[in-house]
Amino acid sequence: MSLWKRGRQYWTDFTVAGRRYRKRLSTTNVRVATRRERELVEEAGHGRLAADEQGPKRLSDAIDAYVAAKRIRCSPRTIEFEEERLSLVKKHFGDVPLSAITATSIAEFQRTRHEAGIANRTINMDVGVLSRVLKSCGRWRAVADHVHNLPERQRPVGRALTADERKRLFYAAASNPEWEHVYCAAVVAANTSMRPVEVKHLRRCDVDLVKRLVHVRRSKNETSHRVIPLNASAVEAAARMFERADLLGHTEPEHYLWPACQWGRYDATKPMSKWDTAWRALRDEAGLHGLRFHDLRHTVITELAEMGVADHVLESISGHLSRRMLEHYSHIRIDAKRQALDALDNLRRGSDAANGNGKPSDEAEIETTVEVADDLTSQFAFAGLAAFR
Repeated sequence: MSLWKRGRQYWTDFTVAGRRYRKRLSTTNVRVATRRERELVEEAGHGRLAADEQGPKRLSDAIDAYVAAKRIRCSPRTIEFEEERLSLVKKHFGDVPLSAITATSIAEFQRTRHEAGIANRTINMDVGVLSRVLKSCGRWRAVADHVHNLPERQRPVGRALTADERKRLFYAAASNPEWEHVYCAAVVAANTSMRPVEVKHLRRCDVDLVKRLVHVRRSKNETSHRVIPLNASAVEAAARMFERADLLGHTEPEHYLWPACQWGRYDATKPMSKWDTAWRALRDEAGLHGLRFHDLRHTVITELAEMGVADHVLESISGHLSRRMLEHYSHIRIDAKRQALDALDNLRRGSDAANGNGKPSDEAEIETTVEVADDLTSQFAFAGLAAFR
């Protein structure tokens, strides 16, 4: 360790765990300088002090270096998500020096986003990606103890459509030719449990209409890459998109079935980014205000759970499910079994009361309840959804 004066102020220069630290102590008193030097050494030992190393000095350079390092070990979907969040961070902070990003400035960022009506969960994701950038530069620990996430409200799992709501939705979707792409996407999602991003990234080579299979190669995470059998409704919807692609001249295997479109011009080499406008118009026409496209996935998984499909089969069809989601669908499965057994009990009690002798009538028609085995295959499960549209 060493102390010296630069002008009237004391500075310190020391090394901890192979990392060099050179700091201004902001005092002209040698005793105060000695005490502050010991405090800085202690902070450096706990990893709470940024070292004087060669690296990015400004936010834009730090973000570029972080994203470049992450490309070699993360999926394109993860990179896309990180870049989306970081664009908002850069928009707020600008190209400031990393030393200007403090706990106070991060709290101001949280307040600004909150006042703009952004959900707390989204703000926490923005702060999370900023923290990862600062960690990559060795600057996060200095502010970590003073940065706090906003409270998040537990969101409902989703909305499952009733049979009547499902009928209204698809009737409205089929009534307008301009909604054909969203209609077909909705039918595919409602019969395969595919996420919106998975449907949008389907290419011609991903769908086999002969073998009735779809290969999900792009999802929110790699654990959701899977092969899903197609039932009759899904095959019909996919075939309509193939016909549409043929008419547009999108015949290459790598062309997207839901291609990007801007100002009426299609680009089959890129997937569609959004269909929000058409979806909102469609759902409002059906009187289903607030319905998300993602709720179609929740609907099909709910119906499969009510059929008694086992957890491992649900995951093989729908991709990765969080523990919270699995517990939710397990409750649905138990409720369905309870309702079936209650119905059987009520039927027997009514039959006994009608006969008056405690014995079921020979002429009474008794429904048979069959419990679906846990090892139900996905092929059989999808056969039960063939009319789901």
